[in-house]
Amino acid sequence: MKRWFGWAVAGSILFSAVPVLAAPSALIRCDGYGRRQTPGEQVGRGLLVLGTLGLFGSAEADNPAAREPGDKGIAACTEALADSRTTSNPVRRAEVLLMRGVRQFEMGRFDEAIADARAARQVDLTPLVRAHFDRNVGASTNVLEALALLSQNKQSEAETLMFKAATARPQGNFLAEEALRLMALTAEISPDERQLLDRQWRLQPNVRQSQHLEGAGDWKGAAASLTQLVALLTKPGVVILARQAAVQALAGESAAAQTTLARAAQDIDELAAKAGGTDQAAQTAAQQVARADELVQLAKAQLALNAGQLEEAKGYLAGRPRWLSPAALTAAVIANVQAKAGAGAAPGLDPAKIRTDAVKVARENLTGKGVLNVLVTMLPRWEEASEASEFGKAMLPTSKLMQPKPVRDGTATGITASRTAAIDTAAEALLVAAAKAAAAKGQDRFAVLAQLTIPGTARVGLVNRLSILEFVTPADALFAAQASRAIMVADIEAALGEAYRAPLPVK
Repeated sequence: MKRWFGWAVAGSILFSAVPVLAAPSALIRCDGYGRRQTPGEQVGRGLLVLGTLGLFGSAEADNPAAREPGDKGIAACTEALADSRTTSNPVRRAEVLLMRGVRQFEMGRFDEAIADARAARQVDLTPLVRAHFDRNVGASTNVLEALALLSQNKQSEAETLMFKAATARPQGNFLAEEALRLMALTAEISPDERQLLDRQWRLQPNVRQSQHLEGAGDWKGAAASLTQLVALLTKPGVVILARQAAVQALAGESAAAQTTLARAAQDIDELAAKAGGTDQAAQTAAQQVARADELVQLAKAQLALNAGQLEEAKGYLAGRPRWLSPAALTAAVIANVQAKAGAGAAPGLDPAKIRTDAVKVARENLTGKGVLNVLVTMLPRWEEASEASEFGKAMLPTSKLMQPKPVRDGTATGITASRTAAIDTAAEALLVAAAKAAAAKGQDRFAVLAQLTIPGTARVGLVNRLSILEFVTPADALFAAQASRAIMVADIEAALGEAYRAPLPVK
C-alpha cells in the first residue's frame, strides 16, 4: 500500500512538472509569425538606410503550421489587429491586414479582400520606410487586389495593379512573371505587357515572350523569339525545337521550319529509345516525345498547307480527338486548315473552343483554390533593407562567394548565390555581380543566357535557396546572337549598385 502511494505521489510530481504549452496567439493563427522589429531610420555613409528601433510585444515562436484558414483565419487576424505587436508596428499591422485579405479572397468576399489590401497599403509610414515597404509588402497588396478584381471580371483594372506590383522590383522576376500570367488571359498585348515581356526577355529568357506573341497571332515575332532562345541553349529540348518548327511554319518561314524539323527528328528518335522503361527517366522521356510529336504534326500540317497540299495537311490532323500542344498553336493550325478544307478537316475540333478552354484553365489557376499557396506562402513580406548589403559582402574580391567563374566550357561566365533571401533580392544581387564582372573585363554590357533558381519559402515569402546566373559580354562569341538583349552595366549600377554595396567598416 505504501509502495503504491509512493508511486502515486511520484507520478503526480512528474505530471505537474510537465509544462502546459500555451495555445498559439491570434497573431500566430493569423499568418504564422510573431513580432518583428519596428522599422526605423538612421544615417550612415551619408546615405539613408533602414535600421531598427527594437521589438514590441511578447516574444512567441513562429509557427506557420498554426495558420487558420477561412473564417477562422479572418477572426484570428481581426483579433491580432488589437495585439500590441501590431498596434505598435505599422509594418506588422500591414502584414496582418494582407493575410486577412487573403482569407477574405479565399471565402469569395472580393470587396472585403480589396478593402484589406488597400488598408494594408495605406498604413502610416515615413517616406524612407514607405519606399522599402512598397518593394515587398506594398507590392503584395497590389497583387491581392488585382486577383480580387480579376475574380470580379475587371481584367483591365487587374492588369494595371499587377503591372504596378511588377514595377516595384524592376530587376526582379517573380512579380513580373505573376503579372504576365494574368496579362496572358487576353490575346491583345498592351503597352504594359510588352514592356514586361521585353524586360523579362532580357532578365530571364524563356518561352514566355513567344507564348504571348503566339497568343496575339504574331508568328513572325514568335519565330524570332524562339530562334534567339534556341541559340542560347546548350542543348535545346525536343519540345522547344518542335515548337519552333510549328511557329516558323505559321510565320510562313517554310524552309527554316523544315531545317528545324530535321534537327529535331534525330533528337526525338534518340529520346524515344530511352522511353521504353518504367523508371521516372523513361516516363519523362515518353512525355517529351509525345509532346514533341504533336508539335511536329502541327508543323507538318501547316507546311503542307503553305505548299498548297490540302489533303496532306488534313491527313496530319486526322484521327486525333484532342491536342495537348499549346492552345494558340493548335487552334491556329486547325483554323488555317479548316478555312481551306472546311470543318470536315479535324472533325469535332473547334479552334475557338480550344482557345476558350485554355483561357478558362489559366484563369482558374489565377483565381481558384490553387492560388492560395502563392498568396499565403509566396507573396513578398517585409525583408530588412540590410539584406542587400549582405549580398554586397559576398561580392567582395576577398569573399569566396558570388565570384564569377567560367561555364559552358569557358564560353560564358556564371555566378552563384546561395544566400537565403527574397527571390527577387537574390535576382537583383546576381545582376549587380554580373555587372561588376563585366566591368572588370572592360565591358559596358552583358546578356543573360540563363537564370536557374532552387526556390523555397520563409517569413519573407518566396526565397532563393540557390541560384545561378550565366551571362556573356561582347568579348564572348555567344554574345553576337544575344546583342539585342543586352543589359547596360551603367543601368544596373545606377539602379542597384548603392544598395548592393558592402557597408564600410565601423571605425
